[in-house]
Amino acid sequence: MTAISESRDLSKLSTAALFGKLMEHELELKRLKEQETVERKPKGLALKSSEQNEINEEKEDAEHDETISLLTKRFSMLNQVVFKL
Repeated sequence: MTAISESRDLSKLSTAALFGKLMEHELELKRLKEQETVERKPKGLALKSSEQNEINEEKEDAEHDETISLLTKRFSMLNQVVFKL
């Protein structure tokens, strides 16, 4: 549209020139749409990264629970030994 309005007089613009300007406009729209798509892709990676963080946190929580369980077991065994004396 911008290129067409530059001529200001559509009657002086040949059919071939008008067709060329319309094709140019369509190509520009396609380029902008592709650029928009490329800019959106990293957002998906952030979500994927977030999922990975959640998995890592779950593993850390499981390891933490296992450590607490082991400490509790050892503390109980120590209490049994101390009370027997």
